[in-house]
Amino acid sequence: MKKLILIILILPMLGSAQRDYSAMHVSHIELAPGIHRLFVGDIVTVVAFTGDDGLMVIDAAYEQTTSQLLDTLKRISNHPVKYLVNTHLHADHTGGNIELGKGATIIAHHSVKQWLSSDRKQGERVPGPMPQHAIPNFTFEGTLNLEFNAETLQMHHLPEGHTAGDVIIYFSKSNILVMGDLLFADNFPYVDTGQGGNPLGYINNVRWIIEHFPQDAVVVGGHGPVYNMPQLQEWLSNLEETIEIIADAKQNGLSAAQMKENRILAKWESFGKFFITEDRWIDTVYPYIENE
Repeated sequence: MKKLILIILILPMLGSAQRDYSAMHVSHIELAPGIHRLFVGDIVTVVAFTGDDGLMVIDAAYEQTTSQLLDTLKRISNHPVKYLVNTHLHADHTGGNIELGKGATIIAHHSVKQWLSSDRKQGERVPGPMPQHAIPNFTFEGTLNLEFNAETLQMHHLPEGHTAGDVIIYFSKSNILVMGDLLFADNFPYVDTGQGGNPLGYINNVRWIIEHFPQDAVVVGGHGPVYNMPQLQEWLSNLEETIEIIADAKQNGLSAAQMKENRILAKWESFGKFFITEDRWIDTVYPYIENE
């Protein structure tokens, strides 16, 4: 096992029981030469990066959509997957590891390896550990730089956001930033507090990203449309405003139930139409607001 430790500078299946995976198509656009954004079922993002050194895939979508994903990858590249990066541990980003991970170096934060090596209790399901070839074999903390296909890829671990083990990837030459589930574009984000996520940490991580990457970068999230940096800033500003409203309401003595009854986040109704509703966002944020 290779492990790198450098300090240099889980999303559930989204209603998987009702989903017909066989009907899911994979659309794709080329963001820059060799860098493709694949959208599985118009739900979850996969990024494919191909060139002279081979093929890298960032996230693997669902286990049940692997055949569609592989068919799309074959149209993009004649290389096998050399590197597979998991931005975090959730099954809609790691399920495809079972096929895409065969013969690949799988890169992730060590928490992803720990989770995929465990029984992975998911509600009433306990699927058990993934096969060894599907578990990350190259883990890191802090920052990892990788030279590949004439790009310098900067990978940063940002803790206490969506989960404890979120990784973002920046293509320095092409100026493309892959954020995983630190971006639910146009929607309230899901914060998996049971896996080390924190809604306030999530906001801080997005703010750090905006401060540390070029303002003309292309921004690719785990869900939703591709953004530019001004759109990311606007999305963050909206989330910060919702948190301020929840905090003010709590300081004024309102319970979470009363906030939901009064629909204090009605302005952001459109943000709640994907997965996390207004009510679920209140429930996520409320426990993290301290009373003054």
